[in-house]
Parts: sequence; C-alpha cells; structure tokens
Amino acid sequence: MDRISNLSDDLLLKILSELPTKDVVATMLLSKRWKLLWTMVTKLDFDDSVKEYIGKNAYRKFQEYIDRFLVSHKSPVLETLKFNLRCRFSNAADMSTWIRFAIARRVRELEVNRCLEARFMSITVPACLYTFEKLVALKLCGSINLVVQKEVCLPSLKSLHLLRVQYVGKTYLDRLLAGCPVLEELVLDIREYDPEQSFSVIMPSLERLSILNINKHHEQNPVEYTHYLKRKFVINVPSLKYLNYEDTFNSGHSCSSENMTELVEANVKLVCKRPQKLMRSLTSVKRLSLCLNGSMLKHRIDFCQLVHLELCGGGPKWWNLLNWMLQSSPKLQVLKLNKCKDRWFCSLEPNIEDRWVQPSSVPECLLFHLNTFVWKYYNGREEEKKLMTYILRNARCLKTATFSALEFESKEKATRKVQELVSLPRASSSCKLILV
Repeated sequence: MDRISNLSDDLLLKILSELPTKDVVATMLLSKRWKLLWTMVTKLDFDDSVKEYIGKNAYRKFQEYIDRFLVSHKSPVLETLKFNLRCRFSNAADMSTWIRFAIARRVRELEVNRCLEARFMSITVPACLYTFEKLVALKLCGSINLVVQKEVCLPSLKSLHLLRVQYVGKTYLDRLLAGCPVLEELVLDIREYDPEQSFSVIMPSLERLSILNINKHHEQNPVEYTHYLKRKFVINVPSLKYLNYEDTFNSGHSCSSENMTELVEANVKLVCKRPQKLMRSLTSVKRLSLCLNGSMLKHRIDFCQLVHLELCGGGPKWWNLLNWMLQSSPKLQVLKLNKCKDRWFCSLEPNIEDRWVQPSSVPECLLFHLNTFVWKYYNGREEEKKLMTYILRNARCLKTATFSALEFESKEKATRKVQELVSLPRASSSCKLILV
C-alpha cells in the first residue's frame, strides 16, 4: 500500500477510474493520502442493480447515494458519467438534476440506460442537454422520451447512440441529427420509431453508422407488421467507412444511398423483397458480412473492391446468393460461409429442398485471387460436397480451406467427411485442408 501511495495523484486517479464507482469511496479509509482522492475521480458509473440497492425502498437508497456522492465530488471536469437504471421507479426529476450536475462539470461522455419494463413511466432528459457545447459522446437507451427542442446545438458531439428510445413527434430525430455537425459515429435502434414514418441520415461527417430494426417475431405474426411497408430510409453519408445495417421486419421498404465511396467494411442482415437499392450502395466495400433474405439474381452489381466476404448460409436459396456474389466479386481473396447466431433468423439445419447449381462460367475470383476459404457448420451433405468439389477444383490460388463440423455429429462421421475432403481434386497444389 505504501508503494502505491507514493505514486502521483494523476496515476492514482487513473487507477481509481477503473474501479466500480461504489468501491471508489471506500478507498478513503486506506490512509490520509487517500481521504479526499476519490472526490477527484473523472469516470463515474452508477448502477442500481448491485445488491446494496435490491429490495424495498431500493431506488430511494440509490437516489440518496448518488446525491451525496455528487455533492462531495470536486473534480471540475467529468470524462464519463454513466447511469444504469433498472428500477422502474427512477424518475425524470432526479435524472434532470444529475444531468444538470454533469453539464456543470463539463462532462464529455454521458450514458443513460433505463430498463424497457418502465415504459409506462418513461423519463425525459432536460432540454439543456441538447445545447451543451462540450458533450462528445451521448448514449440513451431504453424507456427514455426523445423530446428534442427546436434549438439543437451539439458542436462537439462525435458519437451518438439512441437505442430503443421513444420518439415524441415525427421530426425530432431529423432535428437532432441536424444539430450535430461533426458527428462521426451514429447507432440507431429504431424499433420504437413510428412505423409509418420515414427518416433520413444525411451527414457529411459521419464515418460509422449502425441502423438496427430487428424483429424476432415477423415469421409468426406477418400481418401485424404490414404497416412497416410504408417506411423509407434514405442514407447520404459520403465519408462513411463502416456500416452495420440490420432490418428483419420483412418490410419491403426502400433504403438507398448513392454516396458511400469511402466504405471499407459493412455488416448487412436484411429480410426484404427489394434489397437491390441498399446493395447497390455497397459497391466500394472491401469487407462484407452478408445475411440476405431476398433475391438478387435479376440485378447486376459489381463489387470491384471486395476482398473479404462472410456469407450466411442459413437463408432460403443461399446457394444462388453465393453464386451471384462470386460472379460479382472479381478480386475476392477470402470467403467464409457461416450461420447467424440468431436461430430464429437462420436455421442451423440444412434445407433439403435447396439445390446448388454450378455456374455456367468459373468466377474470376476463383481463377486468380481466392486464397482463403472457411466453412463453419459444414456437414457434408450432397449439395455441400458438390460446392466444395467445385471450389477446390477451380480455386487455383487457394492456400487454406478450413472446415468446422456441427458439434452433435459423431467422431465416425467427422472422420469420414475428412477422408472425403482429402480425396477431392485440387487446382492448387499448395492448398491445405484444416478441420477444426
């Protein structure tokens, strides 16, 4: 302890900032050297799920604890302030007080997570938050009302996460984004957004964008979600380098972007009748993870920069999508076949009605560029063997082909599949087969 106490205040504060906030105060008992040090910590994380605040009158104890802590806190600047509110009795008045304190201390990163079960008691953040010039990162999650005032001015905000918040009004999201001129990262979970309301993301500075519109029940209740057909998404982000787009409402919506020439990496999971509008905006991408439930066979799109493709092999007619991507990606070097972790979206079981059809001509990427092939959940059924035979026979530059079998298969079946793979002819004499 004496050795630690001899460290500088700055270094000790960095150590304290890594501790849970509930443990920071306890360090004042270590020695006189530590008595007031905790009051200068710049990273605070208040979580009402810890055992001290579980039971009757739990929230009131939690609220009093935060109030006492903030009154005693002395640091003129807060780097991070986070609230994790699982108790449904947390209220807007307390949150307004705490956020105003954060603004007075020139907080740089603010995060408020509130349980979704408290929908009937949603809180609203104070209006002053939307004109706070020093804020760099803001994350709002859960039962929070997004009531954006007419004046929005967040000139320093670079990262914004809005996850399942409630939008009061049809233009509040657009108004908020318009007030963030230097925003670089935007994450939107829009499941609570007005299903008949279109929206746009038009931001020249944005580099990372995630749009989540995930529904795990569309197959069971397709009629209930027909109103999502009216949605239109417009994305205009010329500086974008990373895109994560997940829409599983089978909405048939129109989502388009004509200006993503800087795009490097994209993760797309889409259930859509007309996916071509979004796919046409990805032609500059270099790394693509794709899970697509929708036909692209009638559309010609060239992914001339794509070198790394991870394709989900669990959707309907995914063989056709694979052939289409191989023909559309002349420079592809790495191909991975995977299955989504979400079993409700893509089953791990093979669809016996699917049939792989050999392309009429060998794709350019197989002849000149593909060097790495990975197939997860390979189980060696007839159609898979046909595809594997075709790739090994035509991939002239292939260096490694890696397979992982389904976990429930017997050792005998796995051994037989290995023998089958080893016996397949290979265009590349240096290709190594690996089973994991």
